[in-house]
Amino acid sequence: MQNPSAEEAARVVNSGRRRGLAAVVGICEVVYSGRAAAALKPGRRLVIVKRDGTLLVHEAEKAQPKIWNPPGSSTAAYVEGGRLVIKSVRSRPFESVRVYFSTLDFVAAFDVGASELELVGSERDVVEALVKAPWLIEEGLEVLGVEVPTDVGHIDILARDREGRYVVVEVKRDVATHDAVFQLARYVELYRKRGERARGILVASDITAAALEYLRRYGLEFVKVHPRELMALIDKKVS
Repeated sequence: MQNPSAEEAARVVNSGRRRGLAAVVGICEVVYSGRAAAALKPGRRLVIVKRDGTLLVHEAEKAQPKIWNPPGSSTAAYVEGGRLVIKSVRSRPFESVRVYFSTLDFVAAFDVGASELELVGSERDVVEALVKAPWLIEEGLEVLGVEVPTDVGHIDILARDREGRYVVVEVKRDVATHDAVFQLARYVELYRKRGERARGILVASDITAAALEYLRRYGLEFVKVHPRELMALIDKKVS
């Protein structure tokens, strides 16, 4: 539906999120609140609402959404002050995303199914490949251990840098979220409490905007590694 009214768009979004997914294109501003705060100024964006509660706010560039809320969120559309508002709330941890549309270009609902994706190269494969090629994370890294047990979980890769500091590496095959950042921060804090010098590096194919903000706040680092490219490089080295 092109150029819908706010009321028409709200009906389509609420219907679509039950059927499969709904997509809205228009000029909107976005407000995120939770463990941090973020906002996007008015701009033309694509907003997708899925049956499982997922909310994605996309712009013209990059694969990952600019702001999002995960599956399990409570997401709905309504009209406020003549504007379409899409609100998504995650309860634990609390996170809220509100999208306010000033102009609506397009809205549609789609019957879309769900299936399991068979991945080429699991997270374990990525870890093993990085152990063989730690320079892809950082030059001079010496791997000390893999799946190192701690009181708060297992560290994917424990290494030491050129300055003798411990480097805790958390690996995610796909897009890293704030949950990965919090886990990495717990590992690093554990070593620092022991009086050790420690750094944390999150390795993933990409990272959400919220996760990147938390990463900066905790003083942690991010290294972008694409699993397919990594596996191809390792296979080439082996052959």
